[in-house]
Amino acid sequence: MKENQFDVIVFGTGLVESITAAALAKAGYKIAHIDTNAYYGGDEASLSLEEIVTWVDQHSGPSDLSSRFYRASRSAQPPSQSRQYSICLQPAVLPSVGPLINALVASGVSKYSGFRLVDCVSVYEPSGRVSSVPGSKEDIFKNKEIGLIEKRRLMRFLTFAAGDFETAKELEGKQEVPFVEFLRTTFSLGETISSVLAYALAFSSSSTETTLPVLHRLRGYLRSSGRYGPSPFLIGHYGCLGDISQGFCRAAAVSGGVYILGREIKSISKAPTRPLVSTPDDNGISELKTDQPFNYHVELADFPDTLECSLLISSPGFLPNVIQSEALRIPQVRSQDSSKLIARCIAIIDTPISLRSPSDSNTQDESQSLEVQPTDTGILVFPPSSMQGGSTTHSATVLLVGEGSMSTPKGKSLVYIGLPLGEEPETSPEDVLKPYLDVVLSLSVNSSIPSIQPLFTAHYFEKPPSFLSPERSSSSQATCLIPPPLQFAPLPDFADVATEHAERTYGKAVEYLRIIRTLEGDEEEEVAFWPPLPIDPNDEDDEW
Repeated sequence: MKENQFDVIVFGTGLVESITAAALAKAGYKIAHIDTNAYYGGDEASLSLEEIVTWVDQHSGPSDLSSRFYRASRSAQPPSQSRQYSICLQPAVLPSVGPLINALVASGVSKYSGFRLVDCVSVYEPSGRVSSVPGSKEDIFKNKEIGLIEKRRLMRFLTFAAGDFETAKELEGKQEVPFVEFLRTTFSLGETISSVLAYALAFSSSSTETTLPVLHRLRGYLRSSGRYGPSPFLIGHYGCLGDISQGFCRAAAVSGGVYILGREIKSISKAPTRPLVSTPDDNGISELKTDQPFNYHVELADFPDTLECSLLISSPGFLPNVIQSEALRIPQVRSQDSSKLIARCIAIIDTPISLRSPSDSNTQDESQSLEVQPTDTGILVFPPSSMQGGSTTHSATVLLVGEGSMSTPKGKSLVYIGLPLGEEPETSPEDVLKPYLDVVLSLSVNSSIPSIQPLFTAHYFEKPPSFLSPERSSSSQATCLIPPPLQFAPLPDFADVATEHAERTYGKAVEYLRIIRTLEGDEEEEVAFWPPLPIDPNDEDDEW
């Protein structure tokens, strides 16, 4: 191939596209990866504070077809040390067992990134109290707020949920029952425990979520506990998903991938169809072959060469309508809620807060009053109707990220708040999320500070990506693939869903590319999603 010719051109450096590009490059395909942004990560990017200010200003207008984000607003004056912040547009935590962790380890990308355990998961109670969610059997039996009978019922349920429940008699005929109702009727769990399990352990977004998908999600979380420590969840350094996306891009570049950022796409056009040629082999048997069928031409602004490729992989936003109409839209791997609008908040604070129960804090003398310990990285869940002024239908999730994740300067923390909405409210995202932010700002470890004043805030709405039903190209083999859109997912699920979408996209891409190479006369064996890593004799530990 010439320098401007590629097996695959991938548009966008979001998590799905970055994982797909890395897998294809490691499998030996020649990749060009293009993004009109000057940064990696797409809608999952990690940005400096200065970049966030610019991003918010660019998305301050009403909803339109060009972006998922709109009606963004921010504080007038951001704090200093802008470049020491890594602020993620898609906050997430990673289960210690799951598709993304497997991909990070199998691809070697884990060596490019750092991770830490989430300190705690807590739930906000209607009484105004924050309670820690037990993360292990030991935590449950130490908990003095749960009665003995309730503990036994809870342990029975958790044993059921962590096992192979699909054929269990407890689930027969109840797969579509709302999960909260299932907990109360099948396991006789009380309202408080059921709420904690549904919203703070299984991360349900509403009381209408049905039992089977929630159980599948919960089983993954339960099996994640203890792999790297007491918490089932990890968070990546330097903004998590944005840095992870960049890590996969780095892996693709090491395997020969070409990266072009910050260039406007002038045109994407389909190359003239080249006929197959019948060529006899050594035995006189005719075979159909082709002379390097580069199906697309791509022209970029301020870039001298026209790029050519056999296969395009892109979200719809980069593609002209004529190519979209011929593309293969890959179906989702698992069912996702495509209807939820999300109100989001990003706040920067410089005062320590605690997301733990006071009883979780360590004290030197039990006779002394409890000393509240600050939380560096933690999750706080607000179930529906748990607070005045909050949502009565959906749960809100708060992710606190401190300096331990390398995402903030010393002494600063990021507060991310996300609230799914059934429909767009008449009020602003700032008004929608103010009750939740006020509660978080009241959780200072210093009782002399009645409420914290944030150094910076940004608010915006995130709408679900436009969804087109999966549809096969009219041609026998699609030469353009559109990965499944990333819809709303619980905080610990988003990255795993993206990885599953990437694996399916990779499979479809390889399916087509193998046909092309066969037509060219090359025999090609099937390549796994991640080929085995070469063994480094100087590396004593492949684990991270």
